[in-house]
Amino acid sequence: MSLLLALGIAAGILTTIAGMGGGLLLVSVVGVLRGPHEALAITSPALMLSNVQRTWMYRASVDKRVAMLVAAGTAPGALIGGLLLTRLPGALVTALLLATTVIALLRARGLVTLRVGRGALFAAGSAIGALAATSGGAGFLIAPLLMSRGLRGEAYVATISCCAVVLHLGRLLGYGLSGLMHVELLPATGVLVTGLLLGNVGARWLRTQVPAGVEAKLELAALLTTAFCSLVGVVS
Repeated sequence: MSLLLALGIAAGILTTIAGMGGGLLLVSVVGVLRGPHEALAITSPALMLSNVQRTWMYRASVDKRVAMLVAAGTAPGALIGGLLLTRLPGALVTALLLATTVIALLRARGLVTLRVGRGALFAAGSAIGALAATSGGAGFLIAPLLMSRGLRGEAYVATISCCAVVLHLGRLLGYGLSGLMHVELLPATGVLVTGLLLGNVGARWLRTQVPAGVEAKLELAALLTTAFCSLVGVVS
């Protein structure tokens, strides 16, 4: 449990500073420890509550129009993905985790770009919701959408957190209807929630002290770590 607490704190700090990366890091590491299906069930409610807190902290900076367009698509997409998750083999779910991490690495290196107009935000949100429900890692998928709309700084962190709340709600409903959620998972989820909330609060001040170049390096380091953890899950 102490490892889960430490992971939660680290994930909260990373996401609050860099705007993304903490959730993917958390899902990947817990996936190695507990298996991919259980990892998604444990981390989803914790990540939802963490994003609720982060959205509240930066509520004045949320771009409401962009958030509504993206969230309107992610909610039904995540619900459908959550319903399908239990029908997928564990190895396939782990492979999806690895694939999404590789895509994130390519984006971080500037080899993959995503330019989406306002009218396409809903469609893109639906695809993101379905993929995130089956393979985790919502932040780095939503991030290019928000960046293409010119969001930076607190507006970027606040809006991505707001979108993530809706996405997690959708996939939690799907997980619940498909029987993936169990009472036995609550203690582990509770520990992660505690760590994430502590990390969010601690990083609020740190974020103002971190130069932009360091933020980018932290993001890339998180993606490299998740790639390694996902690969371990595939080959083990």
